[in-house]
Amino acid sequence: MTNYVLIAGGGKVGYFLAATLMKSGYRVGMIEEDGERAKEIADRLGITVINGDATEPETLRDADAAEARYVVALSGQDDVNLAVCQMAKEGFGVRETVARVINPDNEAIFKRLGIDATISTTAIAAATIEKVLPANGMRLSPIFSQGDVEMAEVELGEKSPVVGKALSQVVLPADCLLIAVLRGAAVLFPRGATVFEGRDRVFALTRRTAAAELRKALLGAAQ
Repeated sequence: MTNYVLIAGGGKVGYFLAATLMKSGYRVGMIEEDGERAKEIADRLGITVINGDATEPETLRDADAAEARYVVALSGQDDVNLAVCQMAKEGFGVRETVARVINPDNEAIFKRLGIDATISTTAIAAATIEKVLPANGMRLSPIFSQGDVEMAEVELGEKSPVVGKALSQVVLPADCLLIAVLRGAAVLFPRGATVFEGRDRVFALTRRTAAAELRKALLGAAQ
């Protein structure tokens, strides 16, 4: 059986997954929509990175999707990841697909629609954050069981309006509470003096009705 893994999405998760799989002996290919990022990854890892839209059959064909044992969709959009996995299965006969899920509520839908496995980075981050909280302090799981509260994850771009600003300078919705910032491998607990940086992953407890307003505050009106 082929040991080829095709990754759609060259962000941090995709890059480090590719590097890890290569160390384990897998042949790895990648699709990345940003041309500069595609070239950077190809140069760093020495793999073929197709610059294109992974939801297009021609792009999947160019990336040899029909030869893949696994297709792993890691974009920042649930609908894109679902489309890539379904197209890989239906159009190229890929037996095993894995999709990143941004909104944990979508995991059950992905599985019902035939996606073999899901990666919820929000759930992983929640577990990571819980481990560093005091044993007698706040636990996140009971909070989520209340129904109208969720953990929102927002990755800041370099041009995000909050980059370079302290938390005290940012106006957030009333029903949101920032609980952690993941900066590389470090977990930061934001205070008023915490200054945001590009590529920070910001986690907040928010009422579902305020989630869109939170994203707008952190990413700008265009997001």
